[in-house]
Amino acid sequence: MAKLPADLPALSDFRVLRFAEWCALAGISTRTGRRLLVAGTGPTIVRLSSKRMGVTVGAHRAWLASRERAS
Repeated sequence: MAKLPADLPALSDFRVLRFAEWCALAGISTRTGRRLLVAGTGPTIVRLSSKRMGVTVGAHRAWLASRERAS
């Protein structure tokens, strides 16, 4: 699992995290992250190039909020 850099700047909603950074922030493996995206239950992604994708901090926060539930 990738680690977030110790000097991570303030997380603006428009900042794009690389896929491995997003997985580390979410506390999941990259394999689980890919499974979530394939199943359509992950956050909205940003296509950085034909082979690279990322997740904005805002999309990550929205995804977390959608997964909250009362206990």
